[in-house]
Amino acid sequence: MATNPMVLRRRAACLVLSPLLDEEALLAALWLQHETMRGDAVSDIIGYIDDVAGRNLLDAVSRKRLYESYYKALKLPEQDLPMDPWPAMQASRTVAAPPVVPAPPAAPPAPVSAPPAPVAATESPEPSRARAPDPTDAPDEVVVFSALWRALLDEVQQDRPRDFSDLRRAALEALERARLRRDLRDALLDAWRQPMNHGWLIPGDEAELSEAVNLLYVALCETLGPVEADQMLTRAVRVAGQHPQARRFPPRRLI
Repeated sequence: MATNPMVLRRRAACLVLSPLLDEEALLAALWLQHETMRGDAVSDIIGYIDDVAGRNLLDAVSRKRLYESYYKALKLPEQDLPMDPWPAMQASRTVAAPPVVPAPPAAPPAPVSAPPAPVAATESPEPSRARAPDPTDAPDEVVVFSALWRALLDEVQQDRPRDFSDLRRAALEALERARLRRDLRDALLDAWRQPMNHGWLIPGDEAELSEAVNLLYVALCETLGPVEADQMLTRAVRVAGQHPQARRFPPRRLI
């Protein structure tokens, strides 16, 4: 079973761009590829290489050479490609904690005065959180995401129950590192508290839900290995494709 296309694109990009870019520029180029490149067609390759070349001031000769080398790299056997740079990419976007600023010295006590008139207590509003949409009117991508996600979890729970807790731990760690909207990340964290009893109707757009699926795929690879993760993802796509909403929003758009 072939590796996830997103993984192959990253590995191929790492192979052909490493000789031309320093580490910082390479990681930026890999994130650009991850966020913008959605296929392996010639037009996708040209568009991506043009973006990288423009950002790094590569000349026309290098650009033309990269068209061909990246196209060929995508066809190479997996053993000829470098390891997936995804962990390094995530580490590059880890935000350092802000420095601790010492508190200012306490002000001297104010003179005692008559207590003010009591003020009616008001409840402070709770922070806004992403609300799960009603399944009857949820967008197609949300319903398909739910079907895909639940198919993956159901298979792990049924066939590899001993690995489920490890998968949950790996997924939570990936979520903590992910650069998702806070309310979207919170919705996913809430769902992981009762993963088998949750509908996984997570509100988000196509790009955000695709990123969430990729995070789960990475956790599956860490827990079960890439071969079994690919096989499970393929079967989950097939299951999700049976939903009526999949006619309008094919599940492969999320991977």
